[in-house]
Amino acid sequence: MERDITICFQTTSELSKALEKIAKEECRSIASVVESIIYHYLNDNRKFKGIHQNRRRLERKKVCLPAFIGDSHWQRREFEKGTILDVSFGGMRISVPKGTKIEIQRDGAPKEIRVIFSLAECPWPINLKCHLRRISESEDEVLFGTTFVDHDFYTYTTLQKYLI
Repeated sequence: MERDITICFQTTSELSKALEKIAKEECRSIASVVESIIYHYLNDNRKFKGIHQNRRRLERKKVCLPAFIGDSHWQRREFEKGTILDVSFGGMRISVPKGTKIEIQRDGAPKEIRVIFSLAECPWPINLKCHLRRISESEDEVLFGTTFVDHDFYTYTTLQKYLI
């Protein structure tokens, strides 16, 4: 989407520093961070229908599923506890407590992780390989946006039944 309008506003130095910190952590511009905050606000409040364009190819279903998350090379006993916040056919958003052992790489190379979780309709756990695509941090949690890598037919059909 082309940016064709400039908006200027005054703010406090505290807010400016917070925006600069977020932009640096997410490797984005301050304008992109502000735009993202506004989009999230509009999406959450749904007051301004038609303004927010969803760029996702696949809609995500909001969930709250406990999961185990870890590096794909770890033993399962080393996995961290986390929560899946939303899921689609292509990926999911995961929350883990701050201070996790999962390395956060910001060098552009996709980090591969494993996510293990259960669905009520499925008698055994689902084990997915994912690439980390987006990472954001707050005071007490780290959010990972992921895409699935090479999931099998069983996993795909199980997710399809769950998401429809």
